[in-house]
Amino acid sequence: MRNFTKHTSSKKGRILSSSTFCRSANALLILIPAFIFLSCSAEVPDALPLSEGKQWKLKLHISSESGWQDRNIRGKAVDVFIFNDDGLRRIDSYQRLTAGNEPYIDAASRKGKKIVTAIVNPQEKDYEWNSISSFESVAGIYTDLRLEDPEFPLMSGVIHITATDDGSFNMPVSPAMSEVYVRSIKCDFSDRPYPDARLENASAYLTNINSLVTLVPDGINTPSAPMNTDGYPTESMKRMEHPEMVYAEFNEDIGTEAIYPEIRLYCYPNGSEEDTEGTPFTRLVIAGDIKGRRYYYPLNINRGEFGMSAWHSGIERNCRYIFDITIRQTGVTDPCIPVSGETVTINGTVEPWYQRPETEIEF
Repeated sequence: MRNFTKHTSSKKGRILSSSTFCRSANALLILIPAFIFLSCSAEVPDALPLSEGKQWKLKLHISSESGWQDRNIRGKAVDVFIFNDDGLRRIDSYQRLTAGNEPYIDAASRKGKKIVTAIVNPQEKDYEWNSISSFESVAGIYTDLRLEDPEFPLMSGVIHITATDDGSFNMPVSPAMSEVYVRSIKCDFSDRPYPDARLENASAYLTNINSLVTLVPDGINTPSAPMNTDGYPTESMKRMEHPEMVYAEFNEDIGTEAIYPEIRLYCYPNGSEEDTEGTPFTRLVIAGDIKGRRYYYPLNINRGEFGMSAWHSGIERNCRYIFDITIRQTGVTDPCIPVSGETVTINGTVEPWYQRPETEIEF
């Protein structure tokens, strides 16, 4: 995780199924008795300046209903920042925790109105916590897609509380990323001069991907330092620790029978209102050869005729955008030009990225 200065730079269409609402990152998540509990333990740094008043116990519960959450949390770092909820919003305490096997931890804070920020799987091994003096300092931190790991994504959350002795408070956390899932794909060239053609040497990748997003969700999600603005995946593949997050190849040619490639790509939110050079829409690009010529099928994700959700446009955090794709004719030769619904038909839906398991942090 790093501090960055924010930068900005880039029929007949049919949606064949209804969309589903992607829950907000701040939606309260419910504990189920069958959950597996994980614990955290930490010490308050001796040099940390605490505000005046009596200390209170903070209890942190991270629970899981299935394996991914266990892998994501167990033994991983959890950073907790607590700020005074007043005009200055100065820091009250900071602790780095390590997930273990007990259901709770005790941490130090002071009584009164507080803002609590929790960060799971932070991107830096060590925070320079003495440089974070207020809530605005944390709000100015950007997470970096190039450092993300889809198996252990960074997650964060913020709540406002009134702290008392031995207080216990629930706070949800969620990933900053979202998933673009190519569930199925096929070709239907039945009305073309090439009815038996196949899409060969095919790949899928993302373009105009935000590489930076604020740690604290701000609800804006404008593009920040977008990658692959030239329509090709080369830039992000060279710069990312996990290039498979934004590029994948199909294991077989694509014909009239649908294939199910299980391609999962990942990106940060993008809520641009207009597709301009400075605020480009994030796109899913299908690339492949038809009769020896290379074609591209750039699809604006959750926009216009390829919209999937009635609740939002573009990409929000912690959502899964599911594509069932039918290619109906040759595509474009410039990967920066989006195709229309006459060229590609999608059956698209949106759902929370991880509907199960659900995650709850309890203070």
